[in-house]
Amino acid sequence: MNYRLNFTYKADNQKKTVECQNDDVAFDLQQNANGLKLTVIPKKAISDISFYLEREYDFSGDKRFFANGFQSWTDTKEFAKNEMMADEGLIGKGIFGKSPFGINLVGDYTFVHQPKEYGVFHSISFAYVRNGKSIDLFGSLNDRTGYTIIYADMNKNTLKYSKDVEGITINEPYELLDLYFDNGEYDAVFDRYFDAMNIKPLTDRKIKGYTSWYNYYQNISEDIILRDLEAIGKRSDLINTFQIDDGYQTAVGDWLSIDKKKFPNGMKPVADKIHEKGLKAGIWLAPFGAQKGSKIAQEHPDWLVKNKKGKPITVGANWGGFYPLDIDNQQARDYIKGVFDVVLNKWGFDLVKLDFLYATAVVPMHNKTRGQLAYESIDFLRECVGDKQILGCGVQQMPCFGKVEYMRIGADMSLGWKHTLIRKNMHREDVSTPNAIHNSVYRRCLNKRAFLCDPDVFLLRKTNIHFTPQQQRVLAKFIKLFGEVLFVSDNVDDYDDEQLAIFNDTLTDDAHIVAINETNDKLFIDYVQNGEAHTLGFCVADGSIYSE
Repeated sequence: MNYRLNFTYKADNQKKTVECQNDDVAFDLQQNANGLKLTVIPKKAISDISFYLEREYDFSGDKRFFANGFQSWTDTKEFAKNEMMADEGLIGKGIFGKSPFGINLVGDYTFVHQPKEYGVFHSISFAYVRNGKSIDLFGSLNDRTGYTIIYADMNKNTLKYSKDVEGITINEPYELLDLYFDNGEYDAVFDRYFDAMNIKPLTDRKIKGYTSWYNYYQNISEDIILRDLEAIGKRSDLINTFQIDDGYQTAVGDWLSIDKKKFPNGMKPVADKIHEKGLKAGIWLAPFGAQKGSKIAQEHPDWLVKNKKGKPITVGANWGGFYPLDIDNQQARDYIKGVFDVVLNKWGFDLVKLDFLYATAVVPMHNKTRGQLAYESIDFLRECVGDKQILGCGVQQMPCFGKVEYMRIGADMSLGWKHTLIRKNMHREDVSTPNAIHNSVYRRCLNKRAFLCDPDVFLLRKTNIHFTPQQQRVLAKFIKLFGEVLFVSDNVDDYDDEQLAIFNDTLTDDAHIVAINETNDKLFIDYVQNGEAHTLGFCVADGSIYSE
């Protein structure tokens, strides 16, 4: 295979671009049928590095390019040549191009060049091209030195392999690419890819039960939690986990400061009540975040990630804006460790849903790339949590391979289906039922290989919801087919017989997918349940139902 290298860097205060070795740098490219490795060998200190390795690829016919999104919520799907990849949207870009609340840092917008053109796409860490039932896979074997980025130009018939190595200065050999190539049928290819990485999931046990978020959001209380626990606890033959989401703490970042109006008895008695029902107790945290008004942000500004002017950066609009913690700060690390010690060992929770984990690795720092920071942050969390369980969310996927038990692989479900006008102008990581569906379909390759996948909740209640009953049935079946994490956010005591039947069906392991076909947002899933063949068909964009 012939490749063209374009390598830009700074040495001796001069910016240079080369295609082969010179007096400053040399390159070692090793390739075979199963992949390639590219290493840069600097002869002096070099910085401001960017590069790509380009090859030809035939995109003729009906081939489709799979583009893996930056983090859990980033939209992920296969693209045809006549489609265009979204960006951070008008609202995400903000007035005069200034991103409000650092929304541009939620995704890969600051380090990936993505032109607004039909047929031009990019993918993070791994990608494939589908031709009928066969795929050509191009996957990184390790992104610890930086995020691998795969660019496809279906108009020019080219593929480019690159890596985000912004922010580092090197003076010794540095791995730029370590890629694995394969082709064949979907499942067989991904089996071999994960074997090549020596990655195995940490568990094979589904979690089924309840999370408080998609009904009450932050408006939870001890009374609400115990009421819903009592209701769903009656179905302990079907469920095994009860999770408390955001809203119990006085501020994001102040995890051990409990809102006494909501939870007057604290969190340990609630965990004890969950255990009395024979269930695992789960709780939500965003361990790398501190909202602007939190005590941790006010009292420990030295723990926060800062910009070049020394001001804390904002990495999302939630809670009025929040800052990331610098995990290379030892005091910040000690604080986070202490929080987990209390939550897991003193309060007694068994599972932690860890959210907004992208935050600590959105800018390169300490002569480390974003990818290196992401890997180190996940390693740190695994150390903190020990042998208890992690449900990852809002996090880059590859650093979590084999490191967390469960993983949200899509955007948050909305309480309705179609995108509103505002949503159409939002960033790729915003709340979206269509994006959550696509991510579940196209990241199924990670399920039972990297971790167990969480496609998000199914909701069957009749109030505080904008799905039709038919859409609720279809989404419940979809979650059943694609999910290893099956959570509801309803008070199940309110269910009538029909709702309870759907609830019971969703949590029963008696179905498997046979085939998946999508054309122009029309998705058809052939599956077998209890030995009988069925087809689930609907429009991903608007929720029109074709078959159940």
